[in-house]
Amino acid sequence: MNSLRTARTSRLRKPKRLANVVMLAITLFYLLPFWYIANNAIKNADEISTHPFTLTLKSITLDNLRRAYAMLHFPTAFLNSLILLVLSLALLVSLGSLAAYGIVIPRSRFMNRLYTLLVALISVPFQITIVPLVGLLKQLGLINSFLGVAFVYAAMYLPFVIFLYVGFMRTIPRELAESSQIDGSGMLRTYLLIYMPLLKSITGIVMIVRGVSVWNDLLAPLVVLYRNSMYTLPIQLYVFSSSKIGQWDLVFGGTLLVCLPITVFFLLMQRSFVKGIMAGGIKG
Repeated sequence: MNSLRTARTSRLRKPKRLANVVMLAITLFYLLPFWYIANNAIKNADEISTHPFTLTLKSITLDNLRRAYAMLHFPTAFLNSLILLVLSLALLVSLGSLAAYGIVIPRSRFMNRLYTLLVALISVPFQITIVPLVGLLKQLGLINSFLGVAFVYAAMYLPFVIFLYVGFMRTIPRELAESSQIDGSGMLRTYLLIYMPLLKSITGIVMIVRGVSVWNDLLAPLVVLYRNSMYTLPIQLYVFSSSKIGQWDLVFGGTLLVCLPITVFFLLMQRSFVKGIMAGGIKG
């Protein structure tokens, strides 16, 4: 019996070891670009050209980060990016969850067809809508405003956000909403007190997935924002790196400064992301 158990255990361990090796290789593959940036962001130009992949204590310097911090106008650009991120996520979460609630609750053919149309819009590339969007923003007086850029992100990402919320809302028993309405709660109260607390995990996923996209996006702010004082971190990095061609110490330092805030945000929100993925897998 012991020999049989040992044989079974060894058979189970081999696939696990193989899976661990594969996952370790994938992790290293994804970490390599970040390591390359972080490694060269704290070295001088000579060390970068001679030893780009290695790091020694003697070669470490924070001068690149200090100079890039000043040249990027980091506090102003960071505040601009943060305002844009908060506005965009507020629109996406509120409008996306409300639209999904309006699709799921009635169970009507019209809403199902509308939902199919919204899902089909996910495949429409943003680039072909730039010209009409800019024209519309000019008519609404939203050019050179963070709210205008937030509306652009809402137009870009709402179909995907609605798709996620509808999928999760359909797993919530309708008896909860019906019992709430029997107790005297209206539709809005049911949405706020019953559905939204149950959608924390999917809201975390939306905030991570779309938040990273908003933070790193260059095109929409570049098209809508014309004032230098309103530039976000990606625009400042684009202008900065274009003027510092060949000065890799400063370019790597600026890139690391721009990447760090969203990396910290992802690490803080990763529990919600994992919970949402697990909940979706279990419910599905």
